[in-house]
Amino acid sequence: MQVQPHDFVWINSLDDLPVETLPEWVISQWNKQLPLVVRREAAAENKLTVGIRGIKPSQRFVTQIDKSSITHIMDVASLVSNSRELQRSMFIALPPVQVLLLLSQHNWPWTWAVTGSCAYTLVTDIQSMLSDGDLDVVIRCPTPHQKEDFAEFAIKANTPLCRIDIHVETPKGGFSLAEWFKNDEVTLHTPRGNVMTADPWDINL
Repeated sequence: MQVQPHDFVWINSLDDLPVETLPEWVISQWNKQLPLVVRREAAAENKLTVGIRGIKPSQRFVTQIDKSSITHIMDVASLVSNSRELQRSMFIALPPVQVLLLLSQHNWPWTWAVTGSCAYTLVTDIQSMLSDGDLDVVIRCPTPHQKEDFAEFAIKANTPLCRIDIHVETPKGGFSLAEWFKNDEVTLHTPRGNVMTADPWDINL
């Protein structure tokens, strides 16, 4: 089962969650049609760390599920792989989606995806993003690159429409592109915690 941080997964039942640890809002709002968000944190064998989103921004809960309970997986890169699909979105007038549409019309040499509240909104048709909120995207880059390789993407994404937060995902973890542009080292978020490194693709990390 191929699943990456930020992807969405679905399960059939509340029984697939560790009910004894769930906050009341998860139980009251539970709907099997709503996805769980895959998180980076390490998990026990045959388990996956996921995040549950509630109606309110403060309602966020992290737990682990059995991989065998997953009924469906969505790669968030699929949300921006077709500009025509984006144009048909009921949220096309919102600034973050306008930026996604702009970026989707270019052929980039890597896979990229929308994440965060914008991705959740596009998947669920529940507007959980604010029109003036940040847009979160990730560039999935399994092979080493120089920071200059991402300059054109950053320039295209830097519009007056909304603020954008770009992260780069390597096999070892994820890091902020803006931080890399400013510094020689970056904070790499790994399943075991954060590390400072000048080479986010370092096989020894």
